[in-house]
Amino acid sequence: MRRLLPLLLLALAGCGGTATHERAATSPAPAQRAAPSYYPDDPQVVARATTAEQRQDLARLWRDTLRVRRVAAATNGSSLKGTPQVRLATSTFIDDLDRSRIDDVSKNRIIDHAAAAVAPVCGQCFQQLEAMRPIPAIAH
Repeated sequence: MRRLLPLLLLALAGCGGTATHERAATSPAPAQRAAPSYYPDDPQVVARATTAEQRQDLARLWRDTLRVRRVAAATNGSSLKGTPQVRLATSTFIDDLDRSRIDDVSKNRIIDHAAAAVAPVCGQCFQQLEAMRPIPAIAH
């Protein structure tokens, strides 16, 4: 029995020793920080935001765009002036866009997203967004 005890301990010490190494070798790497989901249909808009300030502005504009979409979707019917909620959401978007530090090409594309949301419900909101386009600055 005394001779069997060291052999039994040796055998138990070896059990499962390689499983830890195999698990470590086959386990997936820790997840890297996911790319922001702002404007998922337009990855080039996110790619052009190179500074921290631009990324913050992009995040703010994305939240504004989502708000415009949500408020416009809750509106029944179309009118020239829209509802007060649609006008307020559009106004907030325009103010944040005007203060943003993103490039003109990205601004132009971001306007597309907001304009598409308000066009069916608020004619004047749509016209305001169209007037904000930086087309002359992009053309030269």
